[in-house]
Amino acid sequence: MSTLVDRLKALLPGESPEDSLCTALLDSAKDTLLNLTNRTVLPEGMQGLQLRLAVVRYNLLGMEGETGRREGSISVQVEHIPTDMLREIKAWRLGRISL
Repeated sequence: MSTLVDRLKALLPGESPEDSLCTALLDSAKDTLLNLTNRTVLPEGMQGLQLRLAVVRYNLLGMEGETGRREGSISVQVEHIPTDMLREIKAWRLGRISL
């Protein structure tokens, strides 16, 4: 996972997050991806999505629970998983079979 940590840090220019934070963000992103795709193992092809989701979560630190903010005439809506990324995640989804 250390290479993923290095790749995540490279995607955060001007920032210097600790390895433990990067690992936690990557683990959280992995758990979310596994949950949304009904998988037990994350395919190597989804590592890019894992990194991008970890970056989104890093950028949302401190905004936990917020869905929007209005400051004067500026209004900001928060997407915890951007729509285009969610579409890519759904393409990896496995169907469920009931026995």
